[in-house]
Amino acid sequence: MSAPASHILTQSVPRLFFTMAMPIILGLMVSGLYTFVDAIFISRAVGTDAIGGVSAAFPIHMLMISISTMLGSGMASIISRRLGANEDLQASKVFSASLQLSLLVGISVSVLLFLLREHIFSLMNTPAALLPYAMEYITPIACYGLISFSYGTLSENFRAQGKNVLVMQLMALSAVMNVILDALFLFVFEWGVEGAAWATVLAISISLVFALIMFNRGEYRVQFLWRYFRFIPIIHKEALSLGFPIFLSYLGFALMLVMVNLAIANVAGSDAQLLISAHGIFNRTFMLIFLPVLGMMIAFQTFAGFNYGAQQYVRVKQGLKVAIWYTSVYGLLWTVFMLTRSHWLFQLFTTDQALIDAAVNMSEVFFMAYAVVGIRTICPSLFQALGFAKPAIVLNALHNYFLLLPALWFCSVNFGVEGIWLTFPVVDIIGAIIIGIYTSRYINKLALKKDTIEYSDGEKKAA
Repeated sequence: MSAPASHILTQSVPRLFFTMAMPIILGLMVSGLYTFVDAIFISRAVGTDAIGGVSAAFPIHMLMISISTMLGSGMASIISRRLGANEDLQASKVFSASLQLSLLVGISVSVLLFLLREHIFSLMNTPAALLPYAMEYITPIACYGLISFSYGTLSENFRAQGKNVLVMQLMALSAVMNVILDALFLFVFEWGVEGAAWATVLAISISLVFALIMFNRGEYRVQFLWRYFRFIPIIHKEALSLGFPIFLSYLGFALMLVMVNLAIANVAGSDAQLLISAHGIFNRTFMLIFLPVLGMMIAFQTFAGFNYGAQQYVRVKQGLKVAIWYTSVYGLLWTVFMLTRSHWLFQLFTTDQALIDAAVNMSEVFFMAYAVVGIRTICPSLFQALGFAKPAIVLNALHNYFLLLPALWFCSVNFGVEGIWLTFPVVDIIGAIIIGIYTSRYINKLALKKDTIEYSDGEKKAA
């Protein structure tokens, strides 16, 4: 039986986008505040080298997150389009098969990371003073793949159905529990960096239990069906191909962190330990600032998937414009703040003035072109939402792989530490121009309904 028309297909686009994005943004911000506060707690309770060790370990954690997000976001893209076309049974089939795959992949990733963690840190040239903290942090994190991957799939399923308030509640629960457990383990039990990692594991576990309870009690269009809890190659292939662009984006971020740390270690000499720690607190701050952009991207993907599935092509174009406008204004506001008042944030982490000054120097260069963050983030997500894996992969890979990583190597070798930070605004501008031109050409065709078959035929057959 067909489901009733969704408000996602009928409401005013600017108002709808705001109401869809805000719960996700609030949830992400609460979750992001955890990582921000977590870094403050570690720095205050253990010391500067501890935050440097966590910074060295964070790319490995990001690798886990990138794989989990690939599985979940690819699944969500399919589910949103199936629901937009009123194919609820097919959406339930996709979710059930995807959950089984995420469980198996989560276990496999945990085993591999646990066995290879020392070798990975050796390849990353982690300074000896930071290595013990990095090992303490990553060991518990590497072991909770089954939990984190299951939680990610359930959360993405809720998000794909437009249940953004519930997603926000899950994020808020995880963040609040994390902060409470962080304070307990770091300041009361004095477990050090390892305590911070266990706080993360337990907080996600509690959120997973809550998600399972809500899923079992609620009435949702997408259901878990045991008969589809198995390998279904056609579903897994489509989900992986659609999730791969996000995987590339997240993995590119992790590789960027590795490259920055390696570049610092190679060109900074005796200042390397200080700069890696400074980059650690800068990176935690940047992640908090970026989360609303991520929330708007997630909301836009759900909006675009629903409307594309219902053949509301003009609304897809309207949604893209609204999403880029909101994210660009947001990015501009943060550019102004970080170029003038960034020290207000870094003083929360430490009283070490050398560490604060180093972080300020990074931010003053890095944020010069942050106003274009919407173009380089929202546009690639459009193609993933519509089910076009190839352009989504290319656009996501463009910024990090084709531009940023080679430029990081070149600028660090030729211009030293300052060259590392200058790389980011230059690449942001170049990437935004290329991505913007490509996307504008496609979206204009889509709105006129001229290229729906021409552009997607190859993708549909491949899927």
